[in-house]
Amino acid sequence: MNLDQLSGRVEKYTVKIREEARTGLVKFNDLLTVNVLEGMIIPKKCLCVAIEKGAVSIAYGTRFLSKPAIKGFRRFTFVGGKYPEPDQMTLALNEARAIFGARGASIVLSVPRPWLIVRTAEMPAVVKDNLASVITYELDRLTPLGPADAMYDFSVISEENEKIKLLIVAMRAQTLQPYIDALKTKDFGALRITTSITGFGTLCRVLGNDGEPTVCLNIRNDGYDGCAVKDGALHSTVSGSFSGDERDSLELIKEGIGPMLQGLETEEIPPVVLVNSHFRSEITQNEIGFPVRPITKDYLKEKFGTEIEGDLTGPLGGLVEEIWPGQKGFNLAGKGVQAAKKNPVTRITLVLFGIIILAMALNLIVPLYMEKTRLDRIEREIMSRRTEVKAIEALRQESSAIETEIAAVRNFRESAPMTLDITKELTNILSKNVWLTRLRITGETVEIEGYAASATEVLPRLEQSQLFKKVEFSSPTIRDTRLNADRFVIKMELEGFEKKTGAKPNEKK
Repeated sequence: MNLDQLSGRVEKYTVKIREEARTGLVKFNDLLTVNVLEGMIIPKKCLCVAIEKGAVSIAYGTRFLSKPAIKGFRRFTFVGGKYPEPDQMTLALNEARAIFGARGASIVLSVPRPWLIVRTAEMPAVVKDNLASVITYELDRLTPLGPADAMYDFSVISEENEKIKLLIVAMRAQTLQPYIDALKTKDFGALRITTSITGFGTLCRVLGNDGEPTVCLNIRNDGYDGCAVKDGALHSTVSGSFSGDERDSLELIKEGIGPMLQGLETEEIPPVVLVNSHFRSEITQNEIGFPVRPITKDYLKEKFGTEIEGDLTGPLGGLVEEIWPGQKGFNLAGKGVQAAKKNPVTRITLVLFGIIILAMALNLIVPLYMEKTRLDRIEREIMSRRTEVKAIEALRQESSAIETEIAAVRNFRESAPMTLDITKELTNILSKNVWLTRLRITGETVEIEGYAASATEVLPRLEQSQLFKKVEFSSPTIRDTRLNADRFVIKMELEGFEKKTGAKPNEKK
């Protein structure tokens, strides 16, 4: 490899990286400018009306919490096989809106492929910022229509070698104006005017794999439609009508999509053909020479969540353009002028940033405020009950003093004999002819003096008592002749009380 070849390859990759970075920035800008309410918090409802030969097809879908859903299809046929009149279209739309309960839904009008003029063009990269004005000025050169007589839109296919490649779709305004006027008269008001073939291209982007070059074929009994998608952009379209048998029709399809397949073929990833038809996919794959994947009912149901049958170039593509996240369709009514975007920095971004800051502040301040409020409430409660607390504390101290006194009395009662109990015991055990002249209680010792007919009879009675122990005469017995009785002095100890020596109750030495 010489130096010139190396330089050319480096320049090629540099341009490719630059274009990918520019595309990423555009997608990021689109993300910032997206309406975060519609389709996310506020449900977005849409009806797509497709004008067909002898029929009007209508698809209804919604997007809520950023999740799209296809809700239903209706096809209204008319006799004669011609394109329906504007009044017939509005009648069908009004009936479908009532069936689906779609009042207030936005309207997308899809026009048929035969009404369109599709062209590709190249512009110098210096006109990129003024493409809409340049195309308006050059439209009569690029198409048979002048700007005043046409409804048109364009998309950028690629940017390389200081060139911008464009896909331009245009149609005669006079053909479509009666349908627009009919919608306005019935208070519908078309939100956007798309085309069946570009809608089919959007559908192809959704059905294909990310980054995979794809050719989509919608084959009918009377003809076919095809489109090529690469890097998320619609590159080209093709249509044809059948007049012979299936083999001739297949040759016609091969001839029509051959240039598209060659334009998509690269060294890295071969193009894939998605086919929706009654043709046998094996024959189509063998004849075309590229991988073929049939678009089956099960695949469509898995992708869109509902049964989808019939012509895929009908209203489904226009509906997907409107409700599918990240998709952007054509709008012929805009004549290439993109709707002005709100400055994301001064609008949505600032609002979201302010909400985040407010949430963080509340997360810090509210708990502190609630805790301070709780502490203040507790402090007020303590202040209001301070008098009661003091009274309770005084009662507690008084109760403690009383309990101390009760304990002292109880201890005294348990540690010393009660005179009344001793007197009662002596009264019960001594006979009636015994009287006492003196009773002395000292600690655990009891001493009695008195007279009895016989002093020796007193001692056994005292020893039988459970209250006394160690009963003995402390002095000799004296006989008093005047009283005819024995004078005695008896000493004894109390049973069950602590002694001064420290012995515990009931403990005998």
